[in-house]
Amino acid sequence: METLDRVPLDGFHPVTAALKERPPGSRLALVVEGGGMRGSVSGGMALALDELGLGDRFDAAYGSSAGALNAMWLLSGRVRDGMPTWTDPGLNRDLISWRRLIGKRPIVDVERLVDHTYERLSPGLFASVLASRTELHPIATEVSGGRAVDLNFHIRDEATLREAIRASATLPLLAGDPVTIAGTRYLDAGLSSAIPLRAALADGATHVVVLRSRREGEVVAPPTGIGAKVTSRLLSRIDPAVAGAFLSRAERELEDERQLASHDLDPAMTPHVLSIRPAADSAVPSRLERDVAVIEAGLEAGRLAAHRALGGAA
Repeated sequence: METLDRVPLDGFHPVTAALKERPPGSRLALVVEGGGMRGSVSGGMALALDELGLGDRFDAAYGSSAGALNAMWLLSGRVRDGMPTWTDPGLNRDLISWRRLIGKRPIVDVERLVDHTYERLSPGLFASVLASRTELHPIATEVSGGRAVDLNFHIRDEATLREAIRASATLPLLAGDPVTIAGTRYLDAGLSSAIPLRAALADGATHVVVLRSRREGEVVAPPTGIGAKVTSRLLSRIDPAVAGAFLSRAERELEDERQLASHDLDPAMTPHVLSIRPAADSAVPSRLERDVAVIEAGLEAGRLAAHRALGGAA
């Protein structure tokens, strides 16, 4: 890994200043974008926060899909234990296997990852998350309404924490059936809120760090073609509302992009928001990437981007 000298605090961006010295009455939030294996990028950013000693500076962390997994590892204080889940070839093969289609099993085995692999890698992981002073807010998509839901209020113990994490990251059609919590079915947060900024702002965040998994200048494209039609038809069998969420997700995400762009142009806007993205020429994995070299490159691109953006707050 490349090492970076810490950047002196210039006092310009209010979020960087708040991380260094918390303003009275402030609420600091971390927002972590998902994106399947593209989440290795925000995973690298979470690793950088830990390296900079900033992992415990937040009041709350909001994560969508893979972003919820990264946020969970950061809050546990064991984020370095979690990095092999992105870069270990064996774990990668265990997570994504197209051969499972033969037995009509999930291609992406989120249940095994959360319920077995995580605790094997870092015993006591979920207890550490529950003990953290930072609130964890996994976001998921409510199947019956197609809307984004913050599952924090469901988390009471290790079992309900694992349920909430799985619900946020269960990709429709690829990772099995929806996760049912208290009688309500949930699917991957990316259908309704890939960048869970709105949840953080609704909770009164005054200063927000947003860890992005898309490169500078890259935006979501509306679903088109035969693939979109097939996916929409299959989702409609689960519930028409979640199919509608899939078809309209680009519109919502582009609205979020416009809001984030406004904050980029004017850091004085309140609430204060600082977005961190890998450079436009970075290697970023695809959602179902299997090439570990590409995943490692994406993780390192995210790590370096976060060091450059937040080094002054350390």
